[in-house]
Amino acid sequence: MKNYFIATIYLLLGSTIAFSQSPRQYYHIANGWTDVNLSGKIAGKFSWQLENQQRREDMQGDYNPATTTGNPYNNLNQNVLRPYIHFQLNPNVRFSLMPLGWIGSNRFKEGSTSAFFSEYRISPQVILTQNFGRVRIDSRLRYEFRWLGQNQDVSEFHVPYSGDFTNATFRKRFRYQLKTTIPLNHAKMDDKTFYVQAYNELFVNMGEKVASTNLLDQNRVLIGVGYKINKFVSLEAGYMQQTIFRFNNADKNNVEINNVLQLNLAISNVEQLFKKEEKK
Repeated sequence: MKNYFIATIYLLLGSTIAFSQSPRQYYHIANGWTDVNLSGKIAGKFSWQLENQQRREDMQGDYNPATTTGNPYNNLNQNVLRPYIHFQLNPNVRFSLMPLGWIGSNRFKEGSTSAFFSEYRISPQVILTQNFGRVRIDSRLRYEFRWLGQNQDVSEFHVPYSGDFTNATFRKRFRYQLKTTIPLNHAKMDDKTFYVQAYNELFVNMGEKVASTNLLDQNRVLIGVGYKINKFVSLEAGYMQQTIFRFNNADKNNVEINNVLQLNLAISNVEQLFKKEEKK
């Protein structure tokens, strides 16, 4: 098992290094992501999860330093809604399905928002968990079926799950995340536990029409801290470097380096919160 863990790290790091050796034009952009994550039990081994993430950025997409403000929350880049149904096969294996996720994104040009487009997404995934003392290792494998909609007028009000999909572009993508979580002041993730976490996630475009230069979509590396207040509420903060291999300029060499401040609020066992309120 130790050899498997080491080999996986080399795979993730090696893939990233291999795609970054040739000359590239790098653009560094400050981002601020906030995430609210709700979850609860359904019945037996089934549970649910609803994630809402807002992704904001400083620079407005044209890589012009004149458009930057130094505020990573300056412009709304994406709004993400991801519902999940989970099946916990055993303590080490969890199967999940996102039946229909929605991502609303802004496009930027010459320092201003130029268009809005939506994406529908269906994603099966599996998480494999292993514990080594107080260290928890999660391997998450996710496959995404993506429908990207048409550009729409930014002056319109776009509610979640809206969008123009009359001529949607269909894409597929595989994601592999290797994550480590370590509690600090307790041996386990009990109430009032501080913890550290780190992960690397690799995104690979799939399908026959994907060019070799666009095989690797992006890579994310995060290191952060968290505090589990109780069985209901956890808070997390971290720094993530998101590398996006765009390759869509004239020289096919542009790479975005998003420096992301990530803040997360997780509320678990929601059904128990309601039961507690009813008893009062």
